[in-house]
Amino acid sequence: MKIKFTKKPSITSEDNNIEELKKIFPAFIVEEKIFYINQLTYYYYRTLFFLIKLIIRIRLRIIGTRYKKYKEFLLDNEEVEKIYKREAQNYENKHHLTTNFRDIWWRRQTGTDILSFVAFNNSVKKVKLLDIATGVGLSIEEMFKIFKEFNLKVEAIALDYNEHMLEQAKKITFPRMKSNGLIEEGTRDLSFVRGDARNLVDDNKENKDGLIKFPKNYFDCITIMFGIGGIDKSMEAIKEQLEILKPGGILSINDMHEPFYFFEEHTPFFVGKKNYPVFSFISWEVITKPLVLGTLWGWRDPTKNFYLPLLTSVYDEKSKKYYGFKTIHFSFNNEYWWFKLPVISTARIILEKIEITKSEFEEKTKLFEKLNF
Repeated sequence: MKIKFTKKPSITSEDNNIEELKKIFPAFIVEEKIFYINQLTYYYYRTLFFLIKLIIRIRLRIIGTRYKKYKEFLLDNEEVEKIYKREAQNYENKHHLTTNFRDIWWRRQTGTDILSFVAFNNSVKKVKLLDIATGVGLSIEEMFKIFKEFNLKVEAIALDYNEHMLEQAKKITFPRMKSNGLIEEGTRDLSFVRGDARNLVDDNKENKDGLIKFPKNYFDCITIMFGIGGIDKSMEAIKEQLEILKPGGILSINDMHEPFYFFEEHTPFFVGKKNYPVFSFISWEVITKPLVLGTLWGWRDPTKNFYLPLLTSVYDEKSKKYYGFKTIHFSFNNEYWWFKLPVISTARIILEKIEITKSEFEEKTKLFEKLNF
């Protein structure tokens, strides 16, 4: 006897216009897909996933972190703030242990994105860098290790909204970076600041909340490492980032991504290659989304944020020019975690700010509004 699984579209619009959606997203994200698996294998997989979840919870208990099962996957900003206030002191260990220490290299890869940018832009002598959703500063610390090794001059700002995370960054991460020679005045400068990723542009209005803002066309590079899923209005944030980037500047995004179900994987013998698409689908639905994203971090599914930035556009009144993003790099990786199980998929995209025509601006705006994102 076989069990039938129906994977519903992950991304839909009001009129569910699949052809329009396919202009932006991969087909497997917007199309329905049917999986079949025999009953015995299904219950075997469910038992396996139960054990994985148990291991994750045990590891969390070891580092003393507290978590709860949220009823709603899409948490409001107030609830997300509570999570990071609670998790600030354990954030570093929690991130390392829940990713099996893979997060260290994700952060270093982001640093290499900046190196690549400088290699193609010889006119940039000192990079102006903004790291959004910096948390306790783990990403900027690993990036600075890369910068030091390659003698890169950088003026970096690490931004977060949560005051408790920033306190930990200033109390622990910043002194550790100084003691390791990562910060060098005039060569590798760094400051931690509080700001709202959805409201970054300095509009010359009175700033009553004390959150930092920036001039338009200010930064060479912006990085957001495992942070976009914590922003409820992510496209507003992306648009703000487009505004404060210099023309030709880059935005690097790293985060979770819905699995590419149709790819085969070299799995351990106890998983089996034949049924991997079903295994991947179930792992995303019963572990990654509810536990890793929802319960541990109060996260929203970040998948759409790798594609929707291409519809983001702005008009610069000062220069009378239109700007948008183009993709210059996209990579996808299925991470092998405990017991070499490929259960966590991540993606990395680098977007460049480019000048576009008025008609392109109007087309992007129209399509974005039509899809109602």
